Amino acid sequence: MKNWLFANTMRRDYLTSVMLLNPQCQNLFWLTCVFLACKVDEFNVSSIQFIGNLGENPLGQEKILEQILEYELLLIQQLNFHLIVHNPYRPFEGFLIDLKTRYPLLDNPEVLRKTADDFLHRVALTDACLLFAPSVIALTAILSSASKAGLNMESYLTECLSLKENPETMSHLFDGMRRLKILVTKYEPAKSDEVAAIKKRLDKCHSNEVVSSITARKRKGYEDDDYISKKPKTEEEEWSDEDLL
Repeated sequence: MKNWLFANTMRRDYLTSVMLLNPQCQNLFWLTCVFLACKVDEFNVSSIQFIGNLGENPLGQEKILEQILEYELLLIQQLNFHLIVHNPYRPFEGFLIDLKTRYPLLDNPEVLRKTADDFLHRVALTDACLLFAPSVIALTAILSSASKAGLNMESYLTECLSLKENPETMSHLFDGMRRLKILVTKYEPAKSDEVAAIKKRLDKCHSNEVVSSITARKRKGYEDDDYISKKPKTEEEEWSDEDLL
């Protein structure tokens, strides 16, 4: 679950901006995402325990911790202080409990867990979390697992979820699940040559020349917008009584 929170915290931030260009800073940014994800998921890990797993010397750990705490506020601001990351694992467990209590046609709903977990793992590699509700993703995982096991669970949708009386809602749900399955099915991991090409482009983006050029353009933009005063400092002018009046 925390991997899901970490990945989607990064996705949400990159929707608004790529905040760090320096590779070293990006590593710290990723650590900050993990540290923030632990807090969001209420996973009790102290800062000392967190940096203790990095394998750095004590002085290095202290410096990394200071930078993580510095980037944490910046990351929260980039997320507009919306820290809750809705994930499909909670509704997934809820659906399993519901199947155990209200759907006697399925003897052991736990048989669906392994295949459904694999489906959720593939979903995490796509942008589905930004396109579909967590409950839809969780339900699609369960139905996909049931389909692979040769089980028909349409009666669960119509009877237990009361969708028989809402054909429009049911049609909308089926359409969403169909589009989600297509998205997950068509996803293919990047090939090694594609990864190498992307890494080469990233290395070029992280070069000192590019970072310096971007910094210079930003500074020029601030100056053009009068964020930085270009007027030279002068001595304070003397005001006469007429000026004051």
